[in-house]
Amino acid sequence: MAISITESSNGQYQNHLPFAEESSANNGFHDVERDPTSWNHSLPASQGLYLSEYEKDACGVGFICHIKGERNHKIVSDARQLLCAMTHRGAVGADSRDGDGAGVMTSIPHLFFQREAERDIGCILPGVGEYAVGNVFFKKGDPALLQNFQTTFSNIANSQGLRVLGWRKVPTDGSILGPAASSNEPEIFQPFVVLRSHYGDSTTPQNGPFDAKHFERQLYVLRKHATHTITLSKGFYVCSLSSKNIVYKGQLSPPQVYNYYHDLNHVLYCSHFTLVHSRFSTNTFPSWDRAQPLRWAAHNGEINTLRGNKNWMRAREGVLSSTNFGDQLDLLYPIIETGGSDSAAFDNVLELLVVNGVVTLPEAVMMLIPEAWQGNEHMEPEKKAFYNWSACLQEPWDGPALFTFSDGRYCGANLDRNGLRPCRFVVTSEDIMVCASEVGAVFIPPEKVVQKGRLKPGRMLLVDTLEGRVVDDKELKRTTAAKQNFASWVEAHVLHVPNIVKRVKRSNISIEPVIDDTTLSMDSKLLAFGYTVEQLNLLMLPMVENGKEALGSMGNDAPLAAMATQPRLMYEYFRQLFAQVTNPPIDPIRESIVMSLETYVGPEGNLLEMKPEQCHRILLPSPILTIEEMNAMKNLKHAYPAWPSVTIDITFPKEEGLPGYQLALQRVCSEAAQAIEDGVKVIILSDRATGPTRVPLSALVACGGVHHHLVLQKMRAKVALMVETGEAREVHHLCVLVGYGADAVCPWLMMETIRKIARENLIKSNITVDELTTHYRHSIDHGILKVMSKMGISTLQSYKGAQIFEILGLHSEVVERCFIGTASRVQGATFDLLALDAFELHERGWPTRETILPPGMPESGEYHWRDGGEAHINDPAGIANLQDAVREKNQTAYDAYALNANEQTKSIHLRGLLDFRYENATPIPIEQVEPWNEIVRRFVTGAMSYGSISMEAHSTLAIAMNRLGGKSNTGEGGEDAERSQVLPNGDTMRSAIKQVASGRFGVTSNYLADADELQIKMAQGAKPGEGGELPGHKVSVSIARTRHSTAGVGLISPPPHHDIYSIEDLKQLIYDLKCSNPRSRVSVKLVSEVGVGIVASGVAKAKADHILISGHDGGTGASRWTSIKYAGLPWELGLAETHQTLVLNDLRGRVTVQTDGQLRTGRDIAVACLLGAEEWGFATTPLIAMGCIMMRKCHLNTCPVGIATQDPQLRAKFSGQPEQVINFFYYLAEDLRRHMAKLGFRTINEMVGRADMLKVDEKLRTSKTAHLDLSAVLKPAWQMRPGAATYRVRQQDHKLYIRLDNKFIDESEPALTQGLPVHIECGVTNTDRALGTSLSHRVSKLYGEEGLPRDTIHIRMQGSAGQACGAFLAPGITIELEGDANDYVGKGLSGGRLIVYPPKQSAFKAEENIIVGNVCLYGATSGEAFIRGIAAERFAVRNSGANAVVEGTGDHGCEYMTGGRVVVLGTTGRNFAAGMSGGIAYVLDTAHTFASRVNMEMVELGKVIDPKEIAALRGLIEDHRHYTGSEVADRVLHDFHHLLPLFVRVMPLDYKRVLEEQAAKEKEEKMRHNFIDLVPSRTASQVDLASEGLEDILLPKEPAPPAVIKRHEPAVSDMEDSLVDDSTTKQRLHKLDKMRGFMKYQRLNEPYRPPRKRTKDWKEISTRLSESELQYQSARCMDCGVPFCQSDTGCPISNIIPKWNDLVFKGQWRDALNRLLLTNNFPEFTGRVCPAPCEGACVLGINEQPVGIKSIERAIIDKAYEMGWMAPNPPTFRTGKKVAIIGSGPAGLACADQLNKAGHLVTVYDRNDRMGGLLMYGIPNMKLDKSVVQRRIDLMEAEGITFVPNAHVGVNVDAAALRSEHDAVVVCTGATWPRDLKIPNRNADGIHFAMEYLQLNTKSLLDSELQDNGYINARGKDVIVIGGGDTGNDLHRDCDETRDNPWPQWPRTDYGHTEVAAHFGQGE
Repeated sequence: MAISITESSNGQYQNHLPFAEESSANNGFHDVERDPTSWNHSLPASQGLYLSEYEKDACGVGFICHIKGERNHKIVSDARQLLCAMTHRGAVGADSRDGDGAGVMTSIPHLFFQREAERDIGCILPGVGEYAVGNVFFKKGDPALLQNFQTTFSNIANSQGLRVLGWRKVPTDGSILGPAASSNEPEIFQPFVVLRSHYGDSTTPQNGPFDAKHFERQLYVLRKHATHTITLSKGFYVCSLSSKNIVYKGQLSPPQVYNYYHDLNHVLYCSHFTLVHSRFSTNTFPSWDRAQPLRWAAHNGEINTLRGNKNWMRAREGVLSSTNFGDQLDLLYPIIETGGSDSAAFDNVLELLVVNGVVTLPEAVMMLIPEAWQGNEHMEPEKKAFYNWSACLQEPWDGPALFTFSDGRYCGANLDRNGLRPCRFVVTSEDIMVCASEVGAVFIPPEKVVQKGRLKPGRMLLVDTLEGRVVDDKELKRTTAAKQNFASWVEAHVLHVPNIVKRVKRSNISIEPVIDDTTLSMDSKLLAFGYTVEQLNLLMLPMVENGKEALGSMGNDAPLAAMATQPRLMYEYFRQLFAQVTNPPIDPIRESIVMSLETYVGPEGNLLEMKPEQCHRILLPSPILTIEEMNAMKNLKHAYPAWPSVTIDITFPKEEGLPGYQLALQRVCSEAAQAIEDGVKVIILSDRATGPTRVPLSALVACGGVHHHLVLQKMRAKVALMVETGEAREVHHLCVLVGYGADAVCPWLMMETIRKIARENLIKSNITVDELTTHYRHSIDHGILKVMSKMGISTLQSYKGAQIFEILGLHSEVVERCFIGTASRVQGATFDLLALDAFELHERGWPTRETILPPGMPESGEYHWRDGGEAHINDPAGIANLQDAVREKNQTAYDAYALNANEQTKSIHLRGLLDFRYENATPIPIEQVEPWNEIVRRFVTGAMSYGSISMEAHSTLAIAMNRLGGKSNTGEGGEDAERSQVLPNGDTMRSAIKQVASGRFGVTSNYLADADELQIKMAQGAKPGEGGELPGHKVSVSIARTRHSTAGVGLISPPPHHDIYSIEDLKQLIYDLKCSNPRSRVSVKLVSEVGVGIVASGVAKAKADHILISGHDGGTGASRWTSIKYAGLPWELGLAETHQTLVLNDLRGRVTVQTDGQLRTGRDIAVACLLGAEEWGFATTPLIAMGCIMMRKCHLNTCPVGIATQDPQLRAKFSGQPEQVINFFYYLAEDLRRHMAKLGFRTINEMVGRADMLKVDEKLRTSKTAHLDLSAVLKPAWQMRPGAATYRVRQQDHKLYIRLDNKFIDESEPALTQGLPVHIECGVTNTDRALGTSLSHRVSKLYGEEGLPRDTIHIRMQGSAGQACGAFLAPGITIELEGDANDYVGKGLSGGRLIVYPPKQSAFKAEENIIVGNVCLYGATSGEAFIRGIAAERFAVRNSGANAVVEGTGDHGCEYMTGGRVVVLGTTGRNFAAGMSGGIAYVLDTAHTFASRVNMEMVELGKVIDPKEIAALRGLIEDHRHYTGSEVADRVLHDFHHLLPLFVRVMPLDYKRVLEEQAAKEKEEKMRHNFIDLVPSRTASQVDLASEGLEDILLPKEPAPPAVIKRHEPAVSDMEDSLVDDSTTKQRLHKLDKMRGFMKYQRLNEPYRPPRKRTKDWKEISTRLSESELQYQSARCMDCGVPFCQSDTGCPISNIIPKWNDLVFKGQWRDALNRLLLTNNFPEFTGRVCPAPCEGACVLGINEQPVGIKSIERAIIDKAYEMGWMAPNPPTFRTGKKVAIIGSGPAGLACADQLNKAGHLVTVYDRNDRMGGLLMYGIPNMKLDKSVVQRRIDLMEAEGITFVPNAHVGVNVDAAALRSEHDAVVVCTGATWPRDLKIPNRNADGIHFAMEYLQLNTKSLLDSELQDNGYINARGKDVIVIGGGDTGNDLHRDCDETRDNPWPQWPRTDYGHTEVAAHFGQGE
């Protein structure tokens, strides 16, 4: 479809695009390939990257119920209003008539059906409850098939003792349906089913015996068996089949339900309850079956643990048995039917439990969705015991969920443990209860309301219509818990780990760990399991030392496991999934009360009964076991004879080779199955047997393989599966093992390593081994909680086996064997490749060929760049070239940069494997391509907050982007209004994109009004599903002002939830933001993961204008390494999936799609464009252009170039300019244009989504990437749905023209234009959302941050306000609401005033009833709120400045609050003040229960005693009484003095500290200003005191301390520091600051001896630094993320300099030596001779003196000789191969050394009389003492190398003979031939080659101390040296090199300069 688009001047698409609803009908709907297994083939088939199983839905639910069970038609007709009032919570497809699904459930309307049955089927129905009826869908338009299916159904009914009386066709109106819904409209029939034994065979009931429970069970069997027989795919679906309830539903929008089904409007249709549901689906395809209500329940939310729940249910089918069902159980399998949604799966299990009849409906719901009982001290022990019993049987179905359910008798609702969905209810005086997602959905006269409430987290609301009452949650659960003595069951049967350990020890079995004697650096096991130095230092040591996972920064630019050249562990192919949009992540720290790692393991009981033996399982408090605990498990039968365990070896003999890998897996699986047959209860998979001859299977392959093998055999529920492995060590490794079914893991090698770390004193503090182990376990436990919480999962029991991962790079042969059901969309490594990696790692530990290597683990370069390690996209060459290009406008440098980046990409990213199909293109001249200045408008810079980077860097980016017409992004840290002002030169620092993240820092009405784009941050590439943290030391005064917080107090960003718990919440936030700035586009930032395309479809349906797909590899200021490395996917996959899915659903034309994540060059952009992005984001590269050198220290505040730091000293070093960023983007756009011209595209729009122009470059494939299949990525979307738009061609219709705010704006005209006061009155309903927000936008646009004077616009409303009432309310507006309100009241309150109170004529007590919903005042920055009544969950979350009074709150009140005052005149829920770091809360605690509900981590509790504070508190309560007429406030004020002591003051500790510091400062200031000005008396007092003793009684006079004014001084060590003695120095060394050493310490060079003296002799010219001086020097090394010192411009032999610097700093000299010897055979030579290019390349050299690397290198090797570590170490075995080496210079010696270590016999020949070549004769003694050379040659001789001097090959040694006597000859003769100058008189005397001069001099010096005159004597002569290199310098001559090269290409200088200067002065 070709639609022309023009761009407006600011790069925004102009608004003359048609609205989305007006799109054309020709959109390819019928051409889409369909899924044959889905109901009636309605859903699209999985194709490209789209996988239909990831479809999601969310919804609005509710019910109306008569408490006494009286039936009437009004309940059914009122439900219509309830359903329609929630239309905004559902969604519509491409056509507004196509709803996503809606329906109702009622009790069976007996009178109605009695009449219909008689008329339609000619039968008389039996009494109520003695027949069943339901709606059944059949495929339309095939009468024969219909007849066939109905007969099949009837036959099955007959076989179950039932009888189908007849089929009634349901009257419907199909004319109202949209095109998609009608394309699949079913025929709907109602079967009337009776129990044959009761009804008989005639047309009237015979009234035989009737058993209601038996009837329900048979109906259930009939439904299950019929569904399995006829199948969904044939269009058959039973909506419900019951004697109690009936469901009417379909692919309808809420208003259509009652118009489509005529039955519902019939006056005889009476019911005592009606349950309604409106669905929001993430696709636009009709699926009538997926509409809800389901058969028992309707669900609003998302089950996160679905895959695990399904797997475990399948495994449980092996242990199920039922006295009720007997043999019929087999007809029910699979219990969970395929093709259903998560809600349907839940309903399937619920149905089984209820129909089985052991538990009631409410009890079954309690089992499946338990409240958070673990760790809840306040819960009654009986209730806890019930949950404990239930946990032994069934893991929780976890996720944000509101379930409404009914079985005819009970009608109720249940909320998940975290209260993540809204649920409000109202009870009237007429015994009606209305319960729904929103309040006000049904109008009820205020005087009839007796109670308004909300469902609390984990609680149940239940109406028992039989008893005619509302059953209280406490009573219900108390009754349930009292059914059996659950506590004694648990007590008697559960096994605890400590008891197992004690009992095994009592049997005299030793279970202590046994540790061998090898050191860490010599341990072969570590090498064989792939340990590296980086892992140990960066990850393991911090975990062991601090009990916390290590932080990293700047993202992950290393290769994917699927592309890495080095062997990778299996775990690295797995990417963690995370919650975004459709469900929220949890905060594992602040909301830990809902989380638990406890699990029950071992054989499971039968789910369908209730008896004590079900509790006979092992309770594990954590999935991590120590070696001791695992040894106890191996000997379990000695502790409990009924619990035999078996250990299965998962290693195989090395000689079996690669096939051995799969054979071992087969053996392990069959051994496990056999063990279960033999009655074993615990299986332990162990790789302990790994050794020289045995290779281990990956523990993950073994665990996943066994787990799935047992699940398929239905045996998994009969055993506990434990893993003992040396492979797992990181958090991610353990998560993957648990995710694939491991019940417990013992990382034995890591546990042993911890003991060795302690033994070798690698940790300086005095911590015992047990403490180190505890730290490690603690950090792993925390890490697992964090990974679970990202997905929104709260218990490990639900996470275990839930497979919350996607695989990136494993072949389906592996996946289908070990990881069934996990997405692996690009194929990859086969079993053979995995075996190859296993062998390669094994080879490291136990090499087949013996070679002498320096001990130590390898440097992999997986985290920081290492020369020769893993490739990184940010490498030294790239950084240097880019900076050169943008600074010097150097196109050649940019070309070199681009070439390098594209080359690196080939081994790192998936896009590196792609190439363009130039052969299918017609190239065009580049002049015809869209100009660069148009293209750059599509560029944006990344969301980096002011706070994570400095103001200088942040504003430089903004200025550059504004000049270009692109967009910069504020990040989540807010932005000062002043930055929008235009500077004198016309620039502006305003960021066009304003981000709205979960932290809501500085999000005010004005901030939102001043944006071109508002970006909702759902997730961040480097750490999706997590919040962030800005430590207090980074929060400067300026940042605090911008973020509306307090300087010096740390700031926590919660994970992305609160007002984005689900897709309908996101839809609401998009609406709020659109109202807050109608001209801005609203963007949603997602992160690439499997299913992101489906989420993006939902986001497009939620009316976002713009969607950003971030790659996993984006940068970050700080994040745990687990997240940086293992969460999220490459953008190539996410972007392609998003584009394909949006096109498939015909939604692509509504949105702009953008991508980001390590985009580097024009080629990257071209690939992104062809995969579907029309805009692109860049963050890391613009920073590099401004001077960033990828130090990867952003999280430490020590950025040496002033970018990612708030330290004023470092910020001063920032030298970036906007021009550098502009140059970069210019080069980038031109680079892209070159690609466009070659591909024949004139504009970007033509190019978007043309994946057919890409192909895989087969030439680039390696053995590792041979099986990668990118065809799904390259599937062109336009072929998936021909005719659908492939780029944005129309705009979303937000329907802002029907807002009540438009009335407010019209009536506020006098206030807006002249500032006159205005009063407005109106009525509101729950569909009036975001009231006052558009009006606030007008106020902010006209009056800025200040707004209008208070109360200028006063709006008085009556009724129930919709969501987000008063969101972002600007100063000067007051909203007074008489009635109640829904969620998000006062969200982002920006200075306005909110007043809410119940209707005046209400009968209930306001203070006991709910009046506002969840998450009120979220992110409020200023203003006031007075709420008469109780607020629901999460009140005042992240409040940063508003004052509020409320009369009670739910759980998590004042969470993350950073400012403002909150007064609670009533009770609060649990977890109050979690993460609260600022502001103060006052809680009236009359019941003395408040203290137990506070999260005390960051706050302290106290009384209110400061008079000023008391007055302020009283003032707020008085205001509350004044505005709301509150009775509570009135009572408090009347008795204020007595009640004041009952107020608890909640004070954040950090905030208190800062306030006290401020008060002290102010006092000091005051003292300075307020001194009393007296004229001094001339004499001292002459008067004596009246009595002798008075002197002592009077207060002593203390001289006032002088006012200290701290000045900021430069960090230079002063004179005294240099003159301290050795002991003081030693003490100081303990406190040396490695983190900031580069700022604090000066460079010390090795002192040269004085030039005048050293020119008199031939000794070495410099003296060594002392050890303490070297420690200072090594402290200056910053351990760069990209160490230039070992790059092309640095060390030519790739010495791992940062590592040995660090080891010297820690005093580990021996380890430093081993590191040095890894890359350098002869450090004693290089440390003296090398001109140290490493120091020239040192990053510190940009703006300081570089690190003294050379001195440290030399010191290490000299110390090694001193300590005797450099002892001869000849090889233990010889290969018998003989090698001759000709030449004994540096190359010859190095070659000899290496070949000798490999076991060959080496002989070295040299023509000189001494060995050493250049080292001996080419380098003068003062630089390299010849004894040093001789010492090394002697060492080599002792190691078995033969040296033959005076052997001139070809002269006195026959070359042919040499060749025949040896297996190999290596020529290492060097280039000794000098370059001659053929100039006149060249042959005159006294003209010598330098080498000739040096060789004769050195020889004479060594032979006779220059006494034999065999040398060229230059004494007393004038000498000219031609040539200024090293050799020339050695001949004492100044060389004048210019310094015009930018860093890191500095020249070098050496000792010769100083000597010439000493002799001749500076001279020339």
